[in-house]
Amino acid sequence: MTKMLSNYFINKKSHTPIYIQLRDILIKLIKDKQLKPNDRIPSENELSTTFGISRMTVRHAIRELVKEGFIHIRRGEGTFVNEFPVTQMLIKLEGFSAVMQQMGIHTHSQILKIQKIVQKSAKYDYAYQGLQEDLNQPLVMIRRLRYLEESPYCLETSFLKYKVGEKLLEKGFDENISIYGFIEKESKIHLSRAEHIIEPALAKNTTAKQLNIKPGSPILFVKGTTYSKTNQPVEYLEGIYRGDKYKLIVDVTK
Repeated sequence: MTKMLSNYFINKKSHTPIYIQLRDILIKLIKDKQLKPNDRIPSENELSTTFGISRMTVRHAIRELVKEGFIHIRRGEGTFVNEFPVTQMLIKLEGFSAVMQQMGIHTHSQILKIQKIVQKSAKYDYAYQGLQEDLNQPLVMIRRLRYLEESPYCLETSFLKYKVGEKLLEKGFDENISIYGFIEKESKIHLSRAEHIIEPALAKNTTAKQLNIKPGSPILFVKGTTYSKTNQPVEYLEGIYRGDKYKLIVDVTK
């Protein structure tokens, strides 16, 4: 481990806090695959001695990495690299692909359905309500199975107002397109916030098969609306996330 760390140093005169510098060093080791999934990271004592910093500073950096989903602590064993660092995906207003790319993880999507819809049954009620759209107006629905590396991670269904999503129907939807990126770049709509409801549930047969888990496995069901900076609803999302691949950490402060 010491040899692995020998190529890095911490600048104690930098304006960047020491714990952030250490955090960034460990993230680079993970992204460069020098620390692989399930590898144990250097101990607090080793990091403290190697870089000449306090163990309290090391703990601060480790807390940040745990919070961001890069690592997890096994009591009595040590701290280990996560298989996929996805802890905070839903509490960041960034596209799935963008967040994973920042973490050095390859993603891709399988397009299951993209179509123009008009309210004909109650199953689309939440989408129309979330988008505050008249029932006689069409929407664009995009359903995707999302992958981290080669492992299915979530099933997402996005509903867009027709004037926002119609270009996606016209040009065809590439699996590599980020919906949020498309909205901001092509439609010139700047996103501001999202309101999500997250509920635990158990996977039914069809969903379990798509996500490659057993029926009855724990999942997280997410639904909510993303708003523009002018507070207009832009996207209504329904997502089903594998319970064994996702943890939601909320940092509550006073």
